Amino acid sequence: MTWDPAVEESVYSTEQVAAWLEHIRLPTSYLEYVKSPTSYPKTDDSLRALMRCQISRFPYENLSVHYSPTHLVDISPDTLYEKLMGSERDEGRGRGGYCMELSIFFHHMLRGLGFQVYMTAVRNRGRKDGVPGGEYLGFTHINNIVHLPSGQRYSIDVGFGGDGPTSPLPLNELGQAVQNLGRQEVRLIHDNIPKQKLKEPKLWIFQYRNAPENEWNSFYSFAELEFFQHDFEVLNWWTSAKTLHRWTVLVVRFLREGEDVQFSSNPTLPLANDVKIVGKVMLVDNVIKVNLGGKTSIVHSFDTEEGRLQALSEYFGISLTQEEKQSIRGWDKALS
Repeated sequence: MTWDPAVEESVYSTEQVAAWLEHIRLPTSYLEYVKSPTSYPKTDDSLRALMRCQISRFPYENLSVHYSPTHLVDISPDTLYEKLMGSERDEGRGRGGYCMELSIFFHHMLRGLGFQVYMTAVRNRGRKDGVPGGEYLGFTHINNIVHLPSGQRYSIDVGFGGDGPTSPLPLNELGQAVQNLGRQEVRLIHDNIPKQKLKEPKLWIFQYRNAPENEWNSFYSFAELEFFQHDFEVLNWWTSAKTLHRWTVLVVRFLREGEDVQFSSNPTLPLANDVKIVGKVMLVDNVIKVNLGGKTSIVHSFDTEEGRLQALSEYFGISLTQEEKQSIRGWDKALS
């Protein structure tokens, strides 16, 4: 594949990329690159560290659908930087986002570090009781594909929520299983989906199984085809208006080894060179659920908006503006 270096510039400045590197709490072995982001190493290990720091720092959340005057989502990179990093992040204004927000933001950070990366669109499958099945539907998801100097290609999905991978997944024909959270394994296989009439090109299919003895099941598929910001502006209009779990208030934060279930802006983290994801904490409507690599359990529940706002702060470090808090009034997902 031939890359055009003229289009590899990030929309974010070197100062913004450096601020992000500091914000995601890199392992100590990578801290030297905060001062020189473009010298960040382009290796399998360094890419895995970035991905895990990203998904444990910025939660998957659809709050803008419920807690905003428009009930829509703005995915322009400048808006994303302000939302995720926050001009007042020391006061808890930093947020997360849904797949297009998180992946577009991460895409430009990778570009700012000098990675060869492009975005592609993804077809999800429908779900019943949380389990994917049936047809692959339209493009409602997003993914980044990174090409390393070694020649290895990786899928880097930082926006699939609690069902997403916690490591980069190699794009090769081996389809090897990669350990995910707990006993769960994930992989990519190169194959056709049932609705394809043209058998070439094959698609990459993201699969999971919750234990090694279980059968594989498929979540989504994508092609190695570059999509652009304008493409996702179109897809975001439909996704944020018609899907995006509008029937659920949802927040998911992955937990790094050394982090508490309750959010801390100054967690005690190990100085190890590897970042380990050991669990996840989730807000689903009016409950807080926790999974530490095994069974998911409810640890907290609430029946009022005041209780939900408190849970957002305590478990995710998210504080909404007064305008955002008022915007859910009259909305079908508002609590009493």
